[in-house]
Amino acid sequence: MLNENIKRLREEKGVTQLDMAKSVGTSAKTVMNWESGKTEPKASELVLIAKRLGVSVNEILGREQNPHERLIEKISSAIGDFNESEIESLSIMVEGLYLRNQSNKARNNFSSDKTR
Repeated sequence: MLNENIKRLREEKGVTQLDMAKSVGTSAKTVMNWESGKTEPKASELVLIAKRLGVSVNEILGREQNPHERLIEKISSAIGDFNESEIESLSIMVEGLYLRNQSNKARNNFSSDKTR
């Protein structure tokens, strides 16, 4: 299953075995061995594969995630490439969404209290 997922995701993303190998720091032969099921990537290699393909390690492993886990993993993967300004912008957006969510909850609680 792991080997099939690596191959399927790589092909879906239009990444060659050589491109994958360069991203992970290995050879195209090693990628070929992963995809044929002869060998499996190390955990550290799985992280690099996931980053190259823009997916989660859990997706490569065939594990299901809830939407919150997927979002956290995407942010964790992307944030390493962010500069300070982008991190600050993301922080402001998250804080704004949090405050909006809290406001909506308070409004809904107030509305439901009035109808009782």
